[in-house]
Amino acid sequence: SSAVLLLIVTNNFAEIKSTVFKRYESKSLFPIITSDIVERFYLVMDILFVLVRLGTSQKRPPSRALDIAFWLFLLVSIEVRTDWVKFCLIVKFSELPASTLEVYHEVLVADILLCRIAAPISPRKPTNTSPMMPFRGIHSFSHV
Repeated sequence: SSAVLLLIVTNNFAEIKSTVFKRYESKSLFPIITSDIVERFYLVMDILFVLVRLGTSQKRPPSRALDIAFWLFLLVSIEVRTDWVKFCLIVKFSELPASTLEVYHEVLVADILLCRIAAPISPRKPTNTSPMMPFRGIHSFSHV
């Protein structure tokens, strides 16, 4: 259990060290934020897999369930705090306005909504019906 904690802290320290001490433009920070969103999704899915696996096991004492719940809570809280510290320092050192994060939010919401629109497919001529987005095509899952 102490080895897991050491691994988590070391990984998060390396993440902060590799990203914080660089200057970022508003467009170069967007992929970092989206990769953290994907990382958080993977973390939630891993936790769900662990919980399903524990739920289907035959032998599980109540003390073990509390121990696992403690470690899962510790893992999520350390990851969230690390991201908060990382982005606070990046925004401060890069001197970015806080409104930049609001633009990222709008772009991600528009990305989610626009990927669900059923566009007519015309084999004759392709049309570009997507609105002008400031970060169009910057990430692999950007559908705009």
